[in-house]
Amino acid sequence: MKRTKVILLLFLVIWLNTIAGVRVKYTINDNWRFEKTEQDAPASENFNDNGWNIVNIPHTYNNLDGDDEIPGYYRGPSWYRKQVFVDKMHEGKHALLYFEGANQETEVYVNGQFAGRHVGGYTRFCFKIDQFLRFGTKNTIAIKVDNKHHVDIPPLSADFTFYGGIYRDVYLEFSNKIHIATNHFASGGVYIKTPAVSEKEATVEINSLISNESSVPEKIIIENTIYAPSGKQIKSNRNTLLLKPNSTFSATNKKIAIENPVLWDIENPQLYTLYTRIYDKSGRNLLDEVSTTFGLRWFKFDPEQGFFLNGKHRKLRGTNRHQDYLAKGNALRDEMHVRDLLLLKEMGINFLRISHYPQDPVVLEMCDKLGIVASVEIPVVNEITESQEFLDNSINMVKEMIWQDFNHPSVIIWGYMNEVLLRQPDLNQEQLKKYYAAVHKVALSLDNTIRQEDSSRYTMMAYHNAPERYEKAKLTEIPMIMGWNLYQGWYEPDLNEFQRLLDRMPTAYPGKILLVTEYGPGVDPRLHSFHAERFDFSQEYGIIYHKHYLKEMMKRPFVAGFNVWNFNDFYAEQRIDAVPHVNNKGLTGLDRERKDTYLFYKATFSKEPTLLIGNREWKTRGGVADINSDFCEQFVPVFSNLSEAEILINGKSIGKKAFTDCFAEFKVPFRHGENIIDAVGNKDGQIIRDQIRVNFKLIPYSLMDTLNPFTEINVMLGSHRYFEDREAEMIWLPEQEYKKGSWGYIGGRPYRRETNFGTMLGTDIDIYGTDNNPVFQTQRVNLDAFKADVPDGKYSIYLYWAELETDKQQEKLVYNLDSNTADKITSSERVFDVAINGTEVLRNFNPANEYGRARAIIKKFEVDVKDKEGLLIQLKKQTGEPVLNSIRIYKNN
Repeated sequence: MKRTKVILLLFLVIWLNTIAGVRVKYTINDNWRFEKTEQDAPASENFNDNGWNIVNIPHTYNNLDGDDEIPGYYRGPSWYRKQVFVDKMHEGKHALLYFEGANQETEVYVNGQFAGRHVGGYTRFCFKIDQFLRFGTKNTIAIKVDNKHHVDIPPLSADFTFYGGIYRDVYLEFSNKIHIATNHFASGGVYIKTPAVSEKEATVEINSLISNESSVPEKIIIENTIYAPSGKQIKSNRNTLLLKPNSTFSATNKKIAIENPVLWDIENPQLYTLYTRIYDKSGRNLLDEVSTTFGLRWFKFDPEQGFFLNGKHRKLRGTNRHQDYLAKGNALRDEMHVRDLLLLKEMGINFLRISHYPQDPVVLEMCDKLGIVASVEIPVVNEITESQEFLDNSINMVKEMIWQDFNHPSVIIWGYMNEVLLRQPDLNQEQLKKYYAAVHKVALSLDNTIRQEDSSRYTMMAYHNAPERYEKAKLTEIPMIMGWNLYQGWYEPDLNEFQRLLDRMPTAYPGKILLVTEYGPGVDPRLHSFHAERFDFSQEYGIIYHKHYLKEMMKRPFVAGFNVWNFNDFYAEQRIDAVPHVNNKGLTGLDRERKDTYLFYKATFSKEPTLLIGNREWKTRGGVADINSDFCEQFVPVFSNLSEAEILINGKSIGKKAFTDCFAEFKVPFRHGENIIDAVGNKDGQIIRDQIRVNFKLIPYSLMDTLNPFTEINVMLGSHRYFEDREAEMIWLPEQEYKKGSWGYIGGRPYRRETNFGTMLGTDIDIYGTDNNPVFQTQRVNLDAFKADVPDGKYSIYLYWAELETDKQQEKLVYNLDSNTADKITSSERVFDVAINGTEVLRNFNPANEYGRARAIIKKFEVDVKDKEGLLIQLKKQTGEPVLNSIRIYKNN
């Protein structure tokens, strides 16, 4: 019995010695006190923060004010404070405060003492804090975060919101004084190179940085053990090192051979695991341990044939991604990033451009696990500052990006500039020449830095469609890969100019690798049109655009790959459009609603049998009944990689159709009320199904119809679009000209804004006082009347106005990538009278004078219709041209 106790005690001692060196890392995200203030007093340990708000991290202070009607959002300092208990067991340890991301200048104080400062909003950073800590008691951590504009910190400007705050996880980390280094750009301290990989053998090189924070030399043993994806240990070696005091040593294991490697690939993303362990000189006491996953693969780009992974040609197809979510800004939990990557994989992509900045560590972890090839870039966007400080900050960001994400097999490209000449300063030719030279210097310095730090990957710069600028600045000569952001058919009028541009590039830039790094139209999922056109933000135009681009890129082998702009809608505070403050080019919404464009790509790229009914979130539809019928026929898109499918409406087949390019349209007869649409297909004997339910509001062809009595109608004048008000479950219809027995406008013309290349539907300015911008962004100008031959009864008539013309030409927004798209909007002065059924209800009505421009106006009138007179709303001109944006007619009884 005594011998057994001794043995158990011996094992306990060995176990305690072993675990004593294992580092401890945990988040301290909860229960921070927060306040926006420019004071420096909160740095003090004894500062009274009792009146502050309590928040949890991830947190941003711009998730709401970046989406309100007040122009701009808070860009300035804010403070976070927290009391953190640190156990005495960590005394004598190396202690870190570790940040995954805070935007964009961060200062840290521990117990009132300055611990460090970091510049940049999108890379990780850490501070050594053990010298400031008190053990066995609480410690005060105070953090100042400032997202104000700084001329020396990129990004200077961009089409996304620069959220302030600690928007990613914060950790405390404790390790032995002798540990795998944390002081090399906040990286993991272990770097794995794979200089030679084939199907038969792979060569692995391991470089470990070891820190000795003790004041005496220390002899240690470093052990590297590699486990195959199966979990089997395949390689292990030990080396003895003598560490100098207060220093960091680089230890390299060269040319470890792995026979018959399991390759990391898109369909089979197998990962090896390396355990790097530090022992004391006896080899028994573990001092530190870090695990690192890596993959074995080889790849190359060919200017004519595209991308090859492990010797196999791969067309890179994917999206960009911003780290935004509805009402949360960029403060996302880990599981939300995971969900996004799973959605991308489900869609069938194999390539993600992580733009325009490094993102949460979970993103690349998921790319590794799912087999998604990735590019990562720093946020030098639109412009630069001609200063050494700007260059130094940019170079530091590049190094942080590379070393923090060095071991990810999914990463094949490092990017460093995006549309850097989009926002050119207003300079004369000589000054502009000097600016171009300064941009060239920054670009060349960044490209050289990448090649020096990591020669195994490609460099890339993304350009907008102004090649003459980049050629003058000699920027097209620098990167290994040219990325082009192309928006023909959106910011530029001719959709077919896209393929003409592509075909010019091999001749213009011989030997250069080509990617289409951005393309895409804005799509508001609430908007639909059966007569879609550019800049109408409809789901239907989105499909027209994406089908065209995809077809042209897929048939050109010199286009190595492409990235849709964007995977998700994201906030851009300065934007207007159909949804203010949002760039809605995403294949999914801010809440990750799958738009039709997502369904199209999923059907196209999925290897599983796929059958998806489009318009699936268009839950409330409506339309006018066909003549002499009790239904309204409307087109419904279906996306599938099957050869054909059958559609049933309320259990009755309307026939089969073959799919062309994974797309078909079915003309569906909708009846009033709930409609169930089923799609049925077959793949090798397997039945594939999909179903959606639609609430259809049928407007009778004749408003006097007694079998389908009239209840309400909502019409957007000057518009060919349908708009779904999801909050009220209402459907707004496009206008039509008046026909006897029905309804419609009399006289006037649709409002079309003039541009340098023709006219466009309505306006894209923000309409204040509403979340339903499309209801107010079109109008009929010089309208005589709106007539509806409704049956007798009591009605509520809602008239909708917004003055769309401004006092001066609308300023061209910087994100509009065509140089000739300034809207020509002239000032107006309009005064008119309004009469309903002969009774004057408004006299000398001047919308702009009474309410201001771009302000939503709704006036409700109650009217008794009798003697079969119907409704006649007349607009009588006094000054200028009368207008009406929308009208709602509701039968009360």
